Amino acid sequence: MTELPKKTKDEKRRKDEDLFKVVDSTIDYRTYLNLIQIARRLNIEEYLGAISSGKEARIYPAKTFDNKYYAVKIYYTSTAQSKRAIKKYTIGDIRFEDVKVTNTKQLINTWAKKEFKNLSRLYEAGTRVPKPILVYENILVMGFIGENGLRAPLLKELNDEEITQELYDDLIQQVEIMTKRAKLVHGDLSEYNVMVYDNKCYIIDVSQAIPIDYEDAIMLLKRDLDNINRFFEDKGINIKPTEELLIEFGVSGD
Repeated sequence: MTELPKKTKDEKRRKDEDLFKVVDSTIDYRTYLNLIQIARRLNIEEYLGAISSGKEARIYPAKTFDNKYYAVKIYYTSTAQSKRAIKKYTIGDIRFEDVKVTNTKQLINTWAKKEFKNLSRLYEAGTRVPKPILVYENILVMGFIGENGLRAPLLKELNDEEITQELYDDLIQQVEIMTKRAKLVHGDLSEYNVMVYDNKCYIIDVSQAIPIDYEDAIMLLKRDLDNINRFFEDKGINIKPTEELLIEFGVSGD
């Protein structure tokens, strides 16, 4: 959903300062106000300290009054280098060709909307990704992968004995669903943006994902598969050659 549900009178009376147990200097005032609005509408009791930090965003667990958790991704003003990447993957996407971007704030908000749109498309197609909840300006709220505010480990963070043939086969299956059903290519897939929970792979960080019929999409898919194969092969897992996988996915590697 993209619309914020209506707030109740009880929620309006809550003390907003109780929401933030950890003060984060990277959160600007407007984002702070947006987080308050989201908390009122999603019954969030508190935001906890960041569990992930990258060049484009940070992710925070948010605990609700009924002890559920959301993952709250806050996009912040990026470096010039990442802004160029965001422009490349957003301005060149025909799904956003009618969006007018005249400043950094609009660019970041559009980037958040793009990730929400990609997540929704993947989730509806049956790809294992965080469940998209809402997007509000530069804030994306998703289902939480993990337990009690502790995130599931990345594929990169697993011990060698936890890297199994079954895990490889599961991840390849998720990429196949992503490609054949959702018709999207991740474009930056590696052991750093796959989470493992209950022995199942979840694909994350899909903001740069593009439709399979876009220019360079097959090249990016090949790179994604090469990355996965490299990681698992280094761990002693039997892999399928990338060209064979591309044929199974019904796309050409040429």
